[in-house]
Amino acid sequence: MTCHMDQLLAQAGLDLKAEPFVVVPGHTARRAARSITEAYTRLEAVSGEKLGPIVLCLLEGYGFGENHPYAKAAMPIAAAIEARDTPQPVNPYHNAHHTLEVVLNAHYLAARNDVVAINIRLTQREHALLCLAALIHDFEHDGTMNGKQRFRLEQLANDTAAPYFQAAGISGEDQAAIKVMVLATDPAGPNLYMKALHSQAFYQAPAPEPATAFTELAPLAQDLRLLRLAGLLNDADLMSSAGLSLDYARRQSDKLGAEGGRYLDCNDMLRFLNHIVGGSFTTGAGRFFNLNMSLIKSFSELGMSSSNDGIDAPLIRP
Repeated sequence: MTCHMDQLLAQAGLDLKAEPFVVVPGHTARRAARSITEAYTRLEAVSGEKLGPIVLCLLEGYGFGENHPYAKAAMPIAAAIEARDTPQPVNPYHNAHHTLEVVLNAHYLAARNDVVAINIRLTQREHALLCLAALIHDFEHDGTMNGKQRFRLEQLANDTAAPYFQAAGISGEDQAAIKVMVLATDPAGPNLYMKALHSQAFYQAPAPEPATAFTELAPLAQDLRLLRLAGLLNDADLMSSAGLSLDYARRQSDKLGAEGGRYLDCNDMLRFLNHIVGGSFTTGAGRFFNLNMSLIKSFSELGMSSSNDGIDAPLIRP
Protein backbone atom coordinates (compact mmCIF):
# COMPACT_ATOMS: atom_id res chain seq x y z
CA MET A 1 0.00 0.00 0.00
CA THR A 2 1.31 3.43 -0.89
CA CYS A 3 2.29 6.05 1.67
CA HIS A 4 -0.43 8.32 0.26
CA MET A 5 -3.06 5.63 0.86
CA ASP A 6 -1.90 5.13 4.45
CA GLN A 7 -2.24 8.87 5.04
CA LEU A 8 -5.68 8.96 3.44
CA LEU A 9 -6.93 6.05 5.53
CA ALA A 10 -5.75 7.76 8.70
CA GLN A 11 -7.08 11.19 7.74
CA ALA A 12 -10.53 9.95 6.71
CA GLY A 13 -10.80 7.24 9.34
CA LEU A 14 -11.50 4.59 6.71
CA ASP A 15 -11.66 0.87 7.45
CA LEU A 16 -10.43 -1.41 4.66
CA LYS A 17 -12.36 -4.27 6.28
CA ALA A 18 -15.70 -2.49 5.77
CA GLU A 19 -17.78 -1.59 2.74
CA PRO A 20 -17.12 -0.36 0.06
CA PHE A 21 -13.67 -1.96 0.19
CA VAL A 22 -14.93 -5.48 0.94
CA VAL A 23 -18.14 -7.49 0.99
CA VAL A 24 -18.95 -8.15 4.65
CA PRO A 25 -20.73 -11.51 5.06
CA GLY A 26 -24.15 -11.24 6.64
CA HIS A 27 -24.60 -7.53 6.11
CA THR A 28 -27.97 -6.47 4.76
CA ALA A 29 -28.29 -3.96 1.94
CA ARG A 30 -29.19 -1.29 4.49
CA ARG A 31 -26.20 -2.09 6.68
CA ALA A 32 -23.83 -2.12 3.71
CA ALA A 33 -25.27 1.19 2.51
CA ARG A 34 -24.69 2.78 5.89
CA SER A 35 -21.00 1.83 5.78
CA ILE A 36 -20.68 3.04 2.20
CA THR A 37 -22.33 6.42 2.78
CA GLU A 38 -20.24 6.95 5.89
CA ALA A 39 -17.06 6.26 3.93
CA TYR A 40 -18.07 8.59 1.10
CA THR A 41 -19.04 11.39 3.46
CA ARG A 42 -15.68 11.14 5.18
CA LEU A 43 -13.79 11.03 1.90
CA GLU A 44 -15.60 14.08 0.59
CA ALA A 45 -14.60 16.03 3.69
CA VAL A 46 -10.90 15.25 3.22
CA SER A 47 -8.83 17.59 1.06
CA GLY A 48 -5.89 16.65 -1.11
CA GLU A 49 -5.11 13.67 -3.31
CA LYS A 50 -7.62 10.83 -2.99
CA LEU A 51 -8.48 9.35 -6.36
CA GLY A 52 -4.94 8.31 -7.30
CA PRO A 53 -4.05 6.53 -4.05
CA ILE A 54 -7.33 4.63 -3.98
CA VAL A 55 -7.15 3.56 -7.63
CA LEU A 56 -3.53 2.45 -7.22
CA CYS A 57 -4.46 0.50 -4.08
CA LEU A 58 -7.28 -1.26 -5.93
CA LEU A 59 -5.12 -2.07 -8.95
CA GLU A 60 -2.42 -3.47 -6.69
CA GLY A 61 -5.07 -5.63 -5.06
CA TYR A 62 -5.97 -6.98 -8.49
CA GLY A 63 -2.32 -7.84 -9.10
CA PHE A 64 -1.23 -4.82 -11.15
CA GLY A 65 1.49 -2.74 -9.49
CA GLU A 66 2.57 0.80 -10.19
CA ASN A 67 4.80 -0.25 -13.11
CA HIS A 68 2.00 -2.03 -14.98
CA PRO A 69 0.42 -0.19 -17.93
CA TYR A 70 -2.92 -0.06 -16.11
CA ALA A 71 -1.38 1.87 -13.21
CA LYS A 72 0.80 3.97 -15.51
CA ALA A 73 -2.36 5.17 -17.26
CA ALA A 74 -4.50 5.49 -14.13
CA MET A 75 -2.17 7.69 -12.11
CA PRO A 76 -1.95 10.66 -14.51
CA ILE A 77 -5.65 10.34 -15.35
CA ALA A 78 -6.57 10.49 -11.66
CA ALA A 79 -4.25 13.46 -11.20
CA ALA A 80 -5.84 15.28 -14.14
CA ILE A 81 -9.37 14.66 -12.84
CA GLU A 82 -8.50 16.02 -9.41
CA ALA A 83 -6.46 18.94 -10.78
CA ARG A 84 -9.50 20.06 -12.78
CA ASP A 85 -11.48 20.31 -9.55
CA THR A 86 -8.80 22.19 -7.61
CA PRO A 87 -9.42 24.39 -5.68
CA GLN A 88 -13.17 24.03 -6.38
CA PRO A 89 -15.11 21.40 -8.34
CA VAL A 90 -15.98 22.49 -11.87
CA ASN A 91 -19.35 20.72 -11.58
CA PRO A 92 -21.45 20.24 -8.44
CA TYR A 93 -22.16 16.59 -9.33
CA HIS A 94 -20.01 15.31 -12.20
CA ASN A 95 -16.69 15.86 -10.51
CA ALA A 96 -13.74 14.05 -8.95
CA HIS A 97 -15.72 12.95 -5.91
CA HIS A 98 -18.44 11.38 -8.05
CA THR A 99 -15.70 9.58 -9.97
CA LEU A 100 -14.24 8.31 -6.70
CA GLU A 101 -17.64 7.01 -5.62
CA VAL A 102 -18.16 5.21 -8.93
CA VAL A 103 -14.68 3.64 -8.74
CA LEU A 104 -15.41 2.30 -5.25
CA ASN A 105 -18.97 1.29 -6.14
CA ALA A 106 -17.58 -0.68 -9.09
CA HIS A 107 -14.99 -2.34 -6.87
CA TYR A 108 -17.62 -3.33 -4.32
CA LEU A 109 -20.11 -4.59 -6.90
CA ALA A 110 -17.42 -6.59 -8.69
CA ALA A 111 -16.46 -8.21 -5.39
CA ARG A 112 -20.11 -8.98 -4.66
CA ASN A 113 -20.52 -10.35 -8.19
CA ASP A 114 -17.73 -12.82 -7.51
CA VAL A 115 -19.55 -13.98 -4.37
CA VAL A 116 -23.03 -14.40 -5.84
CA ALA A 117 -22.52 -14.98 -9.57
CA ILE A 118 -23.41 -18.32 -11.08
CA ASN A 119 -22.27 -17.67 -14.64
CA ILE A 120 -19.47 -15.12 -14.57
CA ARG A 121 -16.81 -14.37 -11.99
CA LEU A 122 -14.32 -11.72 -13.00
CA THR A 123 -10.68 -12.29 -13.79
CA GLN A 124 -8.05 -9.96 -12.33
CA ARG A 125 -7.79 -8.27 -15.73
CA GLU A 126 -11.54 -7.70 -15.83
CA HIS A 127 -11.48 -6.18 -12.35
CA ALA A 128 -8.79 -3.76 -13.55
CA LEU A 129 -10.61 -2.86 -16.77
CA LEU A 130 -13.78 -2.12 -14.80
CA CYS A 131 -11.75 0.09 -12.46
CA LEU A 132 -10.26 2.02 -15.39
CA ALA A 133 -13.66 2.40 -17.05
CA ALA A 134 -15.10 3.79 -13.80
CA LEU A 135 -12.14 6.16 -13.52
CA ILE A 136 -12.65 7.70 -16.98
CA HIS A 137 -16.42 7.41 -17.42
CA ASP A 138 -17.02 11.15 -16.86
CA PHE A 139 -13.58 12.46 -17.85
CA GLU A 140 -13.90 16.17 -18.76
CA HIS A 141 -17.68 16.15 -18.22
CA ASP A 142 -19.01 19.61 -19.06
CA GLY A 143 -21.94 19.60 -16.63
CA THR A 144 -24.62 19.37 -19.32
CA MET A 145 -26.51 16.51 -20.96
CA ASN A 146 -25.98 14.81 -24.30
CA GLY A 147 -29.10 16.31 -25.81
CA LYS A 148 -29.90 14.80 -29.19
CA GLN A 149 -26.33 13.64 -29.77
CA ARG A 150 -26.03 10.19 -28.32
CA PHE A 151 -22.75 9.28 -26.62
CA ARG A 152 -21.42 12.85 -26.80
CA LEU A 153 -20.10 12.99 -23.23
CA GLU A 154 -19.15 9.32 -23.16
CA GLN A 155 -17.15 9.70 -26.37
CA LEU A 156 -15.52 12.82 -24.90
CA ALA A 157 -14.43 10.77 -21.90
CA ASN A 158 -13.02 8.02 -24.13
CA ASP A 159 -11.25 10.46 -26.42
CA THR A 160 -9.70 12.33 -23.49
CA ALA A 161 -8.44 9.10 -21.91
CA ALA A 162 -7.10 7.57 -25.14
CA PRO A 163 -3.71 9.39 -25.18
CA TYR A 164 -3.06 8.29 -21.58
CA PHE A 165 -3.88 4.68 -22.44
CA GLN A 166 -1.70 4.74 -25.53
CA ALA A 167 1.24 6.34 -23.72
CA ALA A 168 1.03 3.71 -20.98
CA GLY A 169 0.97 0.85 -23.48
CA ILE A 170 -2.53 -0.47 -22.83
CA SER A 171 -3.53 -2.84 -25.60
CA GLY A 172 -6.07 -1.98 -28.26
CA GLU A 173 -8.27 -4.84 -27.06
CA ASP A 174 -8.35 -3.46 -23.53
CA GLN A 175 -9.04 0.06 -24.79
CA ALA A 176 -11.94 -1.19 -26.91
CA ALA A 177 -13.46 -2.99 -23.91
CA ILE A 178 -13.21 0.13 -21.74
CA LYS A 179 -14.68 2.26 -24.51
CA VAL A 180 -17.85 0.22 -24.95
CA MET A 181 -18.37 0.00 -21.18
CA VAL A 182 -18.25 3.78 -20.96
CA LEU A 183 -20.53 4.26 -23.98
CA ALA A 184 -23.14 2.05 -22.30
CA THR A 185 -23.46 4.54 -19.42
CA ASP A 186 -25.27 7.07 -21.65
CA PRO A 187 -28.50 7.41 -19.62
CA ALA A 188 -30.83 8.36 -22.47
CA GLY A 189 -31.40 5.01 -24.16
CA PRO A 190 -28.07 3.20 -24.52
CA ASN A 191 -27.98 2.18 -20.86
CA LEU A 192 -31.49 0.72 -21.09
CA TYR A 193 -30.52 -1.20 -24.23
CA MET A 194 -27.50 -2.60 -22.38
CA LYS A 195 -29.76 -3.55 -19.46
CA ALA A 196 -32.15 -5.31 -21.85
CA LEU A 197 -29.28 -7.27 -23.38
CA HIS A 198 -28.13 -8.27 -19.90
CA SER A 199 -31.62 -9.35 -18.86
CA GLN A 200 -31.95 -11.42 -22.02
CA ALA A 201 -28.57 -13.08 -21.51
CA PHE A 202 -28.81 -13.80 -17.79
CA TYR A 203 -32.48 -13.58 -16.72
CA GLN A 204 -34.33 -15.20 -19.67
CA ALA A 205 -35.99 -11.90 -20.59
CA PRO A 206 -37.17 -11.21 -24.15
CA ALA A 207 -34.67 -9.79 -26.60
CA PRO A 208 -34.62 -5.99 -26.81
CA GLU A 209 -36.59 -4.46 -29.65
CA PRO A 210 -34.37 -3.89 -32.72
CA ALA A 211 -35.44 -0.25 -32.79
CA THR A 212 -33.78 0.29 -29.39
CA ALA A 213 -30.40 -1.05 -30.51
CA PHE A 214 -27.22 1.00 -30.83
CA THR A 215 -24.55 -0.24 -33.23
CA GLU A 216 -21.87 1.24 -30.97
CA LEU A 217 -22.88 -1.30 -28.32
CA ALA A 218 -22.86 -4.31 -30.65
CA PRO A 219 -19.83 -5.87 -28.88
CA LEU A 220 -21.98 -6.32 -25.78
CA ALA A 221 -24.32 -8.67 -27.61
CA GLN A 222 -21.35 -10.76 -28.72
CA ASP A 223 -19.40 -11.01 -25.46
CA LEU A 224 -21.26 -11.93 -22.28
CA ARG A 225 -18.27 -11.20 -20.06
CA LEU A 226 -18.02 -7.69 -21.48
CA LEU A 227 -21.78 -7.33 -21.06
CA ARG A 228 -21.45 -8.18 -17.37
CA LEU A 229 -18.70 -5.57 -16.98
CA ALA A 230 -20.91 -2.95 -18.65
CA GLY A 231 -23.76 -3.87 -16.31
CA LEU A 232 -21.53 -3.52 -13.27
CA LEU A 233 -20.27 -0.12 -14.41
CA ASN A 234 -23.80 1.14 -15.04
CA ASP A 235 -24.91 -0.07 -11.61
CA ALA A 236 -21.86 1.59 -10.05
CA ASP A 237 -22.63 4.88 -11.79
CA LEU A 238 -26.21 4.94 -10.45
CA MET A 239 -25.77 3.27 -7.08
CA SER A 240 -25.05 6.34 -4.95
CA SER A 241 -28.15 8.09 -6.33
CA ALA A 242 -30.53 5.13 -6.30
CA GLY A 243 -29.32 2.30 -4.07
CA LEU A 244 -28.01 3.53 -0.73
CA SER A 245 -30.43 5.64 1.32
CA LEU A 246 -33.11 8.26 0.81
CA ASP A 247 -30.99 10.94 2.45
CA TYR A 248 -27.95 10.13 0.33
CA ALA A 249 -30.10 10.02 -2.80
CA ARG A 250 -31.45 13.47 -1.90
CA ARG A 251 -27.88 14.70 -1.49
CA GLN A 252 -26.96 13.47 -4.95
CA SER A 253 -30.16 14.93 -6.42
CA ASP A 254 -29.39 18.33 -4.91
CA LYS A 255 -25.93 18.30 -6.47
CA LEU A 256 -27.32 17.30 -9.86
CA GLY A 257 -30.01 19.97 -9.60
CA ALA A 258 -27.42 22.62 -8.80
CA GLU A 259 -25.48 21.51 -11.86
CA GLY A 260 -28.56 21.82 -14.07
CA GLY A 261 -29.81 25.03 -12.52
CA ARG A 262 -33.06 23.84 -10.96
CA TYR A 263 -34.31 22.03 -7.87
CA LEU A 264 -35.11 18.36 -8.43
CA ASP A 265 -38.18 17.25 -6.49
CA CYS A 266 -39.71 13.88 -5.63
CA ASN A 267 -41.31 13.58 -9.07
CA ASP A 268 -37.89 14.04 -10.63
CA MET A 269 -36.57 11.29 -8.37
CA LEU A 270 -39.35 8.96 -9.49
CA ARG A 271 -38.65 9.69 -13.15
CA PHE A 272 -34.98 8.98 -12.54
CA LEU A 273 -35.65 5.67 -10.78
CA ASN A 274 -38.20 4.50 -13.36
CA HIS A 275 -36.74 5.75 -16.63
CA ILE A 276 -32.97 6.04 -16.09
CA VAL A 277 -32.34 3.26 -13.59
CA GLY A 278 -35.17 1.29 -15.17
CA GLY A 279 -36.76 0.24 -11.89
CA SER A 280 -33.96 -2.17 -11.00
CA PHE A 281 -30.22 -2.44 -11.04
CA THR A 282 -28.79 -4.53 -13.86
CA THR A 283 -26.64 -7.22 -12.28
CA GLY A 284 -27.26 -9.65 -9.47
CA ALA A 285 -24.66 -7.78 -7.44
CA GLY A 286 -26.43 -4.49 -8.05
CA ARG A 287 -29.86 -5.95 -7.32
CA PHE A 288 -28.69 -6.55 -3.77
CA PHE A 289 -29.49 -2.83 -3.37
CA ASN A 290 -32.96 -3.01 -4.98
CA LEU A 291 -34.52 -3.04 -1.49
CA ASN A 292 -32.92 0.32 -0.78
CA MET A 293 -34.16 1.61 -4.12
CA SER A 294 -37.68 0.48 -3.26
CA LEU A 295 -37.52 2.45 -0.03
CA ILE A 296 -36.28 5.55 -1.87
CA LYS A 297 -39.10 5.13 -4.39
CA SER A 298 -41.73 4.66 -1.68
CA PHE A 299 -40.64 7.79 0.16
CA SER A 300 -40.64 9.74 -3.10
CA GLU A 301 -44.16 8.56 -3.91
CA LEU A 302 -45.18 9.97 -0.52
CA GLY A 303 -43.54 13.27 -1.39
CA MET A 304 -40.85 12.79 1.26
CA SER A 305 -37.29 13.77 0.42
CA SER A 306 -35.69 12.82 3.75
CA SER A 307 -36.26 10.08 6.31
CA ASN A 308 -34.14 11.34 9.21
CA ASP A 309 -33.65 7.63 9.91
CA GLY A 310 -37.29 7.48 10.90
CA ILE A 311 -39.58 5.04 9.12
CA ASP A 312 -36.77 2.86 7.78
CA ALA A 313 -34.60 2.93 10.92
CA PRO A 314 -35.76 -0.54 12.07
CA LEU A 315 -34.32 -1.97 8.85
CA ILE A 316 -30.82 -0.94 9.92
CA ARG A 317 -29.05 -3.43 12.12
CA PRO A 318 -25.82 -2.70 14.01
